[in-house]
Amino acid sequence: MPEVYVIGHKSPEADSICSAIAYAELKNRTGDETHVAARLGPTPPDVAFVLDRFGVDEPVLVPHVRVRVRDVMTTEPLTAGPNTPLRAIGELMTEHTVRSIPIVDEGRLAGIVSERDLARRYLEELNIQSFLEKPVALGQITDTLEGKIVLGTRETPVAGRVLIGAMRPETIREFVREGDVVLMGDRENAQQLVLEAGICCLIVTGGFEPGSSQVETARAKGASILVTPYDTYAAARLINLSVPASRVMNDQVATAGPEDLLTEVIEDVLASAHREVIVLDESNRPVGIVTRSNLVRPPKRRVILVDHNERAQAADGIEDAQVLEIVDHHRLGDIETAEPILVINRPVGSTATIVASRYDELGVKIPPATAGILMAAILADTVLLKSPTATEADREAVQRLASLCGEDWRRFGEEMFAERARHASYVPSEVLRQDLKTYRLGETKIAVAQVELVNPERLLEMREQLLLEMKKFAHDAEYDTVILMVTDVIREGTQLLVAGKKRLAERAFDAKIDEEGVFLPGVISRKKQVAARLAEAARA
Repeated sequence: MPEVYVIGHKSPEADSICSAIAYAELKNRTGDETHVAARLGPTPPDVAFVLDRFGVDEPVLVPHVRVRVRDVMTTEPLTAGPNTPLRAIGELMTEHTVRSIPIVDEGRLAGIVSERDLARRYLEELNIQSFLEKPVALGQITDTLEGKIVLGTRETPVAGRVLIGAMRPETIREFVREGDVVLMGDRENAQQLVLEAGICCLIVTGGFEPGSSQVETARAKGASILVTPYDTYAAARLINLSVPASRVMNDQVATAGPEDLLTEVIEDVLASAHREVIVLDESNRPVGIVTRSNLVRPPKRRVILVDHNERAQAADGIEDAQVLEIVDHHRLGDIETAEPILVINRPVGSTATIVASRYDELGVKIPPATAGILMAAILADTVLLKSPTATEADREAVQRLASLCGEDWRRFGEEMFAERARHASYVPSEVLRQDLKTYRLGETKIAVAQVELVNPERLLEMREQLLLEMKKFAHDAEYDTVILMVTDVIREGTQLLVAGKKRLAERAFDAKIDEEGVFLPGVISRKKQVAARLAEAARA
């Protein structure tokens, strides 16, 4: 079955990334299906520091969870080369029950041959196929006629008109020209005449062997001879199918990429003359095919959500995906599922704490590297266990994980936050978007972004630019209020900047909020000390 993505929220940070990695590892060790850790955006520098420290690869980037072409396509499509005889193409279609065969030249798509193309050629061809326009190899004709070569080689080129030698010997010379291909039965006199006329190839039908004198004449004239078991009528019809695929292929082919959205390709499939779309990689090589049958009940992408359970924070297209589990420590949101699922939602400071406990509950030993990234996630989400969201379960988990990975958690946490400060962005748009969460409180839509720094003074000197960006973001994204928490890890407090409608925030924190913002001592948790107060004020 397709893989299951274990995926965090839209603003990747330590808890969402590290929990996704650790939970995917746990699921892979305890089940038969393949689970892949994923992220919805770039890995922040401090998280990259954590992953590098413990030698862990970052999750794959998944921009959305809508159904892609690769989720429904038939992989490893049958292909043929441009020189493949049409009969071989037809046999491939019959053997594998397909309606068309992509034609590739040096691995890259050149065109397509369909059943319709073969049928049209067979029905519309009034004359026996000529090889004047494009020679074919003797071996191709031999394979098509299921014959054997008496004189010549498989590589010998055959170029000329194709004629049936059904005339009387005395009149046949009037029809045959030098370089022609002639089909006839065991009429040795007629065979001798056409060979002496300089034909390029004699096809003897009915399985009859040519006489020695005819073979010698052919050798002297440089002609080829092959014998087919088919009678002359059947051989004449079949020879039309010895031409290469390049002669009849259609080079106007509907194509798509593996990552294209299925919704954007459906129309192409239905509108295509071949009722299918060839899926190409970046090198124009076929990697799959989508037909109408692939469009019947396409499978949904399967996901496990970690560190979030609200649609606004989830991957684009989450409404089209199949959510299998939710592992989170936030309030319950608005994710809906068609059937009951496993939801693990606990009042702790970090999703990583829940993931660590799941290892214990399932009797799985936590590897040192996994213990290291889980420890880092807890420290990041609880601000070195100083946040009021930190629980005894978080503290116990950090102590145990630190012993498993061999790190002093306090020293490591300080290094991690120092790394965050070293890479802190001072571009207002990046500051606002790097860790932003959306909350809907009744009819009010609020964005709360947070930056945690050891020394926030430089950033706070940019209040004017930050507020301008916040106002622009509120207008463009249709937020009623945009809040930026500039959290001082050392002072253990937050400078709160607010753009848009401020009254709700002023009620929540019982303070007048101007352009300078307001400093909130002891406030370092977005979830418990900001979002919770806003929700309470909205209900009042």
